[in-house]
Amino acid sequence: MNHTDIRLEHGFTVEEKIASLTEHELHTHDALEINIPLENSIRCTLLGGNYDAVPGDVFLFRPFEPHWNLIREGNKPARWIMLLFSPAVAAKLPGGSKLLVPFYRMDVPPLIPADSPQAREIGRLAKMLVQEAKTRQPAWELQQFTTLLQILVQLHRFYEEQESLQRGNVMDAVDIIRSVDYMIACGTDAVDMEEAIRISGCGKTRFYEKFKELTGVTPHDFLIRLRLQHASHRLRMTEDPIVRIALDCGFGSSSYFNNRFKEFYGITPRQFRKH
Repeated sequence: MNHTDIRLEHGFTVEEKIASLTEHELHTHDALEINIPLENSIRCTLLGGNYDAVPGDVFLFRPFEPHWNLIREGNKPARWIMLLFSPAVAAKLPGGSKLLVPFYRMDVPPLIPADSPQAREIGRLAKMLVQEAKTRQPAWELQQFTTLLQILVQLHRFYEEQESLQRGNVMDAVDIIRSVDYMIACGTDAVDMEEAIRISGCGKTRFYEKFKELTGVTPHDFLIRLRLQHASHRLRMTEDPIVRIALDCGFGSSSYFNNRFKEFYGITPRQFRKH
């Protein structure tokens, strides 16, 4: 398994891709990823299993999650749209953090079926993104940004709808979701963990248990990953000194930042910037 350095111009990118392999090593990256098959089915491969996505389906890959897109043995090559973006694109917008929560949850299915109204609208918007990138009409970058936000709104509405249908039948995760939303909204600002616990309405022990059940990681590791995502975005998009990025992103010192960065990315922040 290897980490792929995704370079996101303006914080996000969109392109059409072709899947033709039946086997490939999984990779990870820190971007949030949306895939929409256009022609033939793709096999979205994760450590925990496979999902077969047909044209019109929408599939979410979580940041730092090992994955790859393949085709089943004997199938034709598949064409799909891949959308990658940094959480920094939306986290600080009014209500923007809520739009990112589905990418950090382990308790919801990553596949949105093609027959849902949200998947149909996301497919239409994704094709608009690709067309804007090809034609580059005046203000095309602004148009792409607003279209990306519309896609995230549709994702949010789908999962909100699913939550309302299942509430009372499965574990109610709304209390912890509020805490996740709070932590994403903080971005690189200091997070008051006591406030996160209070928002959840849980006791401390129960909060830590339910948080890991929902996100797959502890609150501390969740914060580290969020801060690394914001830091890598700054490393790619700015010439800010690394020590300033470390402090601004909440790491306390450049040495601690270097150690945690290398743990996740396999290289130091300085090497990452030069890569």
